[in-house]
Amino acid sequence: MKAASRLLIGLLLFVLPDGGLAFEASYVSTSQVDFAKILPPPPVPQSSQQARDLEAVLRAQAGRSQEQADRAVKDNAPSVERIVDGILGNNFVESRLPKFMAFYKRVTEDTRALFLATKSLWDRPRPFSISNQVNAIGELLPTASYPSGHATRGWLTAILLANMVPEKSAQLFQRGREYGDNRVVAGVHFPTDIEAGRLGASAIATALMQNDAFHRDFNDAKAELREVLGLPM
Repeated sequence: MKAASRLLIGLLLFVLPDGGLAFEASYVSTSQVDFAKILPPPPVPQSSQQARDLEAVLRAQAGRSQEQADRAVKDNAPSVERIVDGILGNNFVESRLPKFMAFYKRVTEDTRALFLATKSLWDRPRPFSISNQVNAIGELLPTASYPSGHATRGWLTAILLANMVPEKSAQLFQRGREYGDNRVVAGVHFPTDIEAGRLGASAIATALMQNDAFHRDFNDAKAELREVLGLPM
């Protein structure tokens, strides 16, 4: 099973999100940020920590309202518009932000390569795969559970946007946290998957901020975004 998983991840890394071949990092590569070296391993199966992780998923499931369930399902979408969820107003739309969206795509493609590169190392089953008590909702992805790609993307998005629009920093980080937590609400990740995703996102952000090309593109995207939002430069 693990050998098949490693093969799948290898193929995913070789194929670009748009179907092209030979992915080449724009800003940060797996040689610069290796999740296997900076993240703790997930809880061991049958361990007390694993049991606590599952209990947290079941508590979230028991306590979720219909509104929370609906938001958790919607948060399966990885788009930046969904992550931001209206915080930056009605002008935050793809058609008005070509530079920002191109920049964001490059960042998220790098990020996707980084977390996919290590999912197979731990090959952790998702909550709904280990317990029939878990009533997972939304799309049930076949990839491994640890670390959470959604939590990684959501937290990194909050970091980037908070640095572009510090006026909305608190709301963006709150939303980035909710976006990750909703993966537990949906029953498709454990809390430790989410924590690992956020740790990974912080490591990626640190590496990005040491890259000259990133700074150039970040500043262009920031200028466009603030102009579109009607904020002072």
